[in-house]
Amino acid sequence: MMRLPSFLLAFTAACAGAAGTSSSDASSVPDDQPPPVRADASPAEIGDGPRGAIADRSATTEDRRRDPPDSLRTDAALRPADGPSQPPDATPSGLTVPPALVQSLSAKPYVEQNCQPTTYPGWPYQAQICTYSSGGLTATVTVADPSPDRAARWIVDSASLIPALAKLDGKSPTEYEQGLVAIGRAMLLQSSRIFPLAGGIIENQGAGYINYSFRSGVTTTCSSGCYCRINSLHRTEWCQYQSASGGRTYDGCIATVGSSGFTAGWANECLQNHVQSWTSDVNPHFRAKAFIANKQVASACPPGACSPAQVVAAVRSAYGL
Repeated sequence: MMRLPSFLLAFTAACAGAAGTSSSDASSVPDDQPPPVRADASPAEIGDGPRGAIADRSATTEDRRRDPPDSLRTDAALRPADGPSQPPDATPSGLTVPPALVQSLSAKPYVEQNCQPTTYPGWPYQAQICTYSSGGLTATVTVADPSPDRAARWIVDSASLIPALAKLDGKSPTEYEQGLVAIGRAMLLQSSRIFPLAGGIIENQGAGYINYSFRSGVTTTCSSGCYCRINSLHRTEWCQYQSASGGRTYDGCIATVGSSGFTAGWANECLQNHVQSWTSDVNPHFRAKAFIANKQVASACPPGACSPAQVVAAVRSAYGL
């Protein structure tokens, strides 16, 4: 059984107290999450065709993302007065990864055609440079795609930040596994497990196939979205998590990564997180996404209020499925 981070215990208690008032208040997922992914996408679409770690978003939503509500910025209820009892991204012990989760992530990323080993500045491990075709276009991209097993470990660890799901581990193993697979599916729908260090990612966002330029896991031409691969984390989600877990204040974090557009600060954060996580069972960006998702899950399922199946449904909804 995974031990829940101390700041999550405090947050869950706060959500339980507010649950009787409304299920659509500040504990729900904020506007800065990517829009819901299509739930009926087939496994073939996820693994073998370009999906949407969205290259950009309409600028009409950027003003909302730039200044989230005060309740999502520096909420003191999210962390104990003396700070976390251990570093918020400490490596867990006894991590058990269900084989079915690894299998669900095993589809080969569609860009991995005609690949050769290569190196990339700032990336200390072997990368691949791949030339591939999709939708009638051809592109070349240098990638550092994590293995299915590594991505699965990041998912299992991040589930500790969703207490309602974590409590199913050992008690309701089928539903626990279903919740983990849902998190993995959301990631695949967003990125197909592709981390582009540099080059083109061909995607069809509804207006035809376009070759988007990426650097350090972020689209270079983005204006509003600027999501970091591989789980399409928005910078405001990252800064909310940093503030809640005692890492940095929200404003200090935004000052580092920039408030909009492609910035060197956000690209560096995206790349360095991937470097840090490459050989670790912990991916702080996956934890941040789980922290954001838990706002909705905790509201829908206060302690003891939901069946295991209802918890899984809440997790799916929180991840846009």
